[in-house]
Amino acid sequence: MARRTAEVTSQENGCSGGEGHQEIPHESHGVPEQRTPDKAASVSCPINKCPGLLRSEASAYDPRTGLDPLICQACGHRGFRSREGVLLLFRGGYEFKFTYGPSIQTITIILSSAAVNLWSTHDVTDDQLAKIAAEWALLCGRTGKQIHLGIPAEEFADFYLYFCKHNRDS
Repeated sequence: MARRTAEVTSQENGCSGGEGHQEIPHESHGVPEQRTPDKAASVSCPINKCPGLLRSEASAYDPRTGLDPLICQACGHRGFRSREGVLLLFRGGYEFKFTYGPSIQTITIILSSAAVNLWSTHDVTDDQLAKIAAEWALLCGRTGKQIHLGIPAEEFADFYLYFCKHNRDS
C-alpha cells in the first residue's frame, strides 16, 4: 500500500476537511515534500465536499511567519502552507507541539489511542500522524490552535475524511 500524506494548514472558519487530499510520498511515510512557490503544486481544498484546489499566492508570502497563503479556486477557502514544513518541538505521550518557519506560534496535536490505532491500519505511525495533522491544521487555516484527534472531537471526523479522500485520489 502506498503511503500518503496531507499537507496541513489551518483556517478560522471551521474547516471540514472532507475533500482534498494530497499524495503522501512513500519514502516520507505520510509527510509531504515542502515546496517553494516556484515548485508549488496545487493542493486539494480541505473543506468537505469542495472539489477545488488551493493555489499559492507567492506574492503574499509572510517572511515573519514563514507561511504561504493558499486560496481555493472553487469555494474561496483560505489556508496556509509552511515553506519549511512543520517542525516537532517536543512530544509527551500522545501530545505533540509543532512550529513552522520563523514563527513563535505552535500547533498542538493531541492524539487519542483510537486515532493511533485507526491510522496504524494505514501504516501511519503516531509521529507521522501528528505531523500530517499539523500540516492539515495549517491547510485549514488554524495557525496556533490545539487539534484533538479523539472520537468525540469534530476534528477527528474532518481529518479522517480528508485523509481518506487524499489516499483514494492519489
